[in-house]
Amino acid sequence: MKIQKSLPQYIEAFFQEHLAVHRGVSPNTIKSYRDVVKLFLLFIGKTQSKPITKIKPEDLTVEVVLLFLKDIESTRKNGAITRNHRLAALRVFFTYLATSDVMNIGQYQRILLIPQKRTSRPMMGYLEVDEINAIFKEIDRSTWGGQRDYVLLNLLYNTGARVQEICDLKVESIRLDSPPLATICGKGKKTRQVPLWPETKKLLIDYFHENNLMENPETFLFQNQRGNPIGRFGVRYVIDRRVRNAIKICSKLAKKTVTPHTFRHTTAMHLLQSGVELTVIRSWLGHVDIATTHSYVEIDMEMKRRALEKCNPVKGSKNGLGPLLNKNKDIIGWLETL
Repeated sequence: MKIQKSLPQYIEAFFQEHLAVHRGVSPNTIKSYRDVVKLFLLFIGKTQSKPITKIKPEDLTVEVVLLFLKDIESTRKNGAITRNHRLAALRVFFTYLATSDVMNIGQYQRILLIPQKRTSRPMMGYLEVDEINAIFKEIDRSTWGGQRDYVLLNLLYNTGARVQEICDLKVESIRLDSPPLATICGKGKKTRQVPLWPETKKLLIDYFHENNLMENPETFLFQNQRGNPIGRFGVRYVIDRRVRNAIKICSKLAKKTVTPHTFRHTTAMHLLQSGVELTVIRSWLGHVDIATTHSYVEIDMEMKRRALEKCNPVKGSKNGLGPLLNKNKDIIGWLETL
């Protein structure tokens, strides 16, 4: 007869085996799940006046989860979107428990039926052609930092990569032989290959030669002034700085919040506006679910109409998609260590 594990054992197996090994989830995603599970356990311990280590699987009921969701909205002032994110993380956890702890599968299934709250989806922000060209035009490429930033932002726009995917790129991730492409390691350690525009290829060749990178394939592609791999906040700083400087030649940028993900949305929208099929965009961006890609179609039709009139998508610009498209010890403490 199979012996039922304790809740801490299930939690440990969930993070160390299920997420890290079987699903290959990234460290950042594991930390986000960890934070939600930790918050949930602390809530149970507080409301039931018991140590975290004394919580049993039987204590994890649909009523407790509903009280937790209500508490984070009323006490922690979390909005509906954050509440839904917390619930989504708990669903992953309880889906695992439903397959591992069959003695309590009924109560887990009831938890999995808790619906998401309806939310109004904000308009997805992206850059129009003149805006992204202004950002590139502002960069002084005669300096080391300017050259790096120019190549970095061009590669962000070319690939539509997530910011961490760009930070993780190494010299060996880039193929300059025909056909040129970038091999990107995305969520779940899944890799995809994205074609490089001829202009991006030329930029990378010059960048490799001027920084003596050709003989160091395991070197990170983008580094800071200290010689360390650039991080997500470093990329965010680069974008903030370059956008601020570009406002003087494109005042519209002052009204926009531009983040690394804005470049990703921009790539997707320009591909979509150029008539590229959703399945191709899905592969380009590395979306697991086609529904995620389809959200780009739901952008305001008037904005799409105006964008289509202005771009093809970047015809005549050496920085655009046009040339390419024309060619084609307790459990809380343990969780903290993750």
